[in-house]
Amino acid sequence: MAGIGFELRRILKRRSYLAMAEAYGYAGLASSGPWLLSIFGILLLGFLALGDRATGGSIIEFQVSVTYLIAVSLIFTGALQLPFTRYIADMLFARQARSVVTVLLTMLVSAVVPGALFAAAALRLFFDGTPWLYQVLMGIAFVELCGVWILTILGTSLKDYKILVMGYLLAYGLVVGLGLILGRRYGLDGYLLAFALGQLTLLLGLGILVIRQFPGPIHWPERRANRLFWSLSLAGVAFNLAVWTDKFWFWFYPSTSVAIIGPLRASPIYDVPIFLSYLLIVPGLAVFLFRMETDFVEAYDAYNRAIVGGGTYAELRGAKLGMIQATRTGLWDIAKIQGITVVLALVFARSLLAHLGYSGNYVRLFRFDVIGTSLQLLLMSLLNVYFYLDLRGRTVLLTLLFLIGNFLLTGMTLVLGPFFYGLGFLGSLLITDLLGLSMLSRDLQGIDYLTFVRAR
Repeated sequence: MAGIGFELRRILKRRSYLAMAEAYGYAGLASSGPWLLSIFGILLLGFLALGDRATGGSIIEFQVSVTYLIAVSLIFTGALQLPFTRYIADMLFARQARSVVTVLLTMLVSAVVPGALFAAAALRLFFDGTPWLYQVLMGIAFVELCGVWILTILGTSLKDYKILVMGYLLAYGLVVGLGLILGRRYGLDGYLLAFALGQLTLLLGLGILVIRQFPGPIHWPERRANRLFWSLSLAGVAFNLAVWTDKFWFWFYPSTSVAIIGPLRASPIYDVPIFLSYLLIVPGLAVFLFRMETDFVEAYDAYNRAIVGGGTYAELRGAKLGMIQATRTGLWDIAKIQGITVVLALVFARSLLAHLGYSGNYVRLFRFDVIGTSLQLLLMSLLNVYFYLDLRGRTVLLTLLFLIGNFLLTGMTLVLGPFFYGLGFLGSLLITDLLGLSMLSRDLQGIDYLTFVRAR
């Protein structure tokens, strides 16, 4: 994501409100990525299609099916995403860009082939009573999503952010546009076909953009020292699983869920507030791109250059203080922008939900979820710093704490009753963030020891 951030900063050099709006607009769309845009697309398609009584049931089945596809594919590929990101970063640092496409193809095969086998087994075991065409489209979409998550890792490093954003908009515009046409005629199968075609467009588009960015023949990396850090796999799986744990609780807890299609269940009381609240972290994500993925990276690189270049103690100390300041400024700017978003959402929650056609019963839960998703953004920022500092044990600790906390606290809130719904997700993130902030403050102060003395 830093590659896009550096390019977008050129827009800000124009020093005008229009340039600022343009830069942060692109940043918000680029940092949202396929996950949030998928959520926005299926919510928008549902909003546009629910007026048609003939397809009302089909659109709900489609929304639930796609939500499960996104959740399970993210968890399934979580073991590859972070190790792949680190491996590619090491390759680029070692100036082996011509081997990127080779490694990418290897990772795609490692995600897509097991993904196809997993999808086939899951559909055979759990979806035996559903129509065969539904099963085929679900399997195809799942495999496509596995590939999209892998390609997105390199997509965020592309310098041509305009084409990347246009690719996202084209793909999900196709999902919505074709969904309205095909869904009205073919129902659930039409909606799923539109989604599969949109994902295929995104998959091919990202592939073309990456090959353009990293051209060259098939070539294996020269340095065998490049290796996969499997502790990152644990962190990736734990984080993705933690993000969806509260949703799975509500989907399968009898008093908060309903059966939709096959084994898939949904929670009418929980799904609307949580997914709407995720859309409200886009402003914070835009700031995250500029501060944590750009300003912090610059300060971190300056610190590394001082070390590698044999800088003096004064130079090392200055670079260290610059990195600490960049971290504090980044976290504070994210907190300010997202804090404003949270306050506005809390104040106008009732009118916002009413305007979208939802009941006022969602208001309290929506407020809890808005705070919770904002705390999730803070956790992502903390993890981002730890990834750069190569403190992998800290990332594993924080992601596992989030996972265990969300599982236990959400389960407790379901037993306690509706007044407490949403507090499990919020509380687990609050505990994790407080621990993360405490550890990060201490680790940044002792970064010299961690760099020069700590056993790797």
